[in-house]
Amino acid sequence: MRVSLNFLARIIGMAVLAYIGNQLGYALSSPQPTDTEQLAIQLLTLAGAGLGVLTTHRWTIEPLQEGLRYFKGISIAELIAIVFGALIGLLFALLLAVPLAQLPAPFGRFLPIISSITLAYLGAMIFSARKKEISGLLKMPRPSLVLPQQLLEGFQTPNRYILDTSAIIDGRIANVTKTGFIEGTLLVPHFVLNELQMLADSADEQRRAKGRRGLDILNTMQKEAAPPVEVVDVDVSGAAQVDDKLIILARQYRCPVITNDHNLGRVAELQGVKVLSLNQLSDAVRPPVISGQEIRVMIRDTGRERDQGISFLDDGTMIVVEDARKLIGQEVSATVTRVHQTQTGRIVFAHLNNGKQ
Repeated sequence: MRVSLNFLARIIGMAVLAYIGNQLGYALSSPQPTDTEQLAIQLLTLAGAGLGVLTTHRWTIEPLQEGLRYFKGISIAELIAIVFGALIGLLFALLLAVPLAQLPAPFGRFLPIISSITLAYLGAMIFSARKKEISGLLKMPRPSLVLPQQLLEGFQTPNRYILDTSAIIDGRIANVTKTGFIEGTLLVPHFVLNELQMLADSADEQRRAKGRRGLDILNTMQKEAAPPVEVVDVDVSGAAQVDDKLIILARQYRCPVITNDHNLGRVAELQGVKVLSLNQLSDAVRPPVISGQEIRVMIRDTGRERDQGISFLDDGTMIVVEDARKLIGQEVSATVTRVHQTQTGRIVFAHLNNGKQ
């Protein structure tokens, strides 16, 4: 016969509480208990046993299951704070154990144990609720090193790159790192991680999807560790916007910023910060389409004016074909007339070859 954990806990609880009730009865009775006191002792023993059978699972099995579920969902930092707080509580309980043990029975037996459990619980909860403040107190202040301007100009920190939020969400950085073109360490400032978390918690579905995508990509890149991804726990004083913090941090670290944000790239370059744009890299390695080249494309949509039809290359480049509005769903032959470069990519303009498919 298989004995369940719930049944075993009830039996143990029945025995423990029956013993406590028995000892409490003897402690409250005279040295030579009378018949009435013997009856009272027996009733206390039975009451303890019944209470143990009915309630043991409530304060043993169920709290244990809830605790396991709780510990599975918390971070390592919070778990360390809880353990450290419980140890501090046990230290105070140890100081109280000596005077509490001097109390008459049965209080001298059980109060030290009860106080230990209570103080350990209180310490764990206090440290868990205040883990950020306690972590800030435990951190040693970092000394600032002031170097001469001439030395700073000659000092370089090669092989480090700061990742912007847009580059992480874009996702192409993960594929670029796999090719080995980037050597060194990718730095993710903590405020960029906070911005991704805010996007992932947003009420807007599109913003939430972007934030979760960025966190997933970052997690995958950290696991692959080639090149290594390091989360930098630093903050930049004197700047409120994430873009401003990125520029200041890049100047301090003297390393480039990888971004897809065109405006951030322009501002960073004006302040002497090197910018690596994934859009520019994509354009550089994209198969060229030049004027006069003949192509065959499938017309997929209508354009804005002059009976234009819209098609796309395999890499997503938009092709605007003149006089192809009525040929949606058909494959046509066209000749490229010009290629227009925009901030987000290229647009190819073409015309039908003599109006023939």
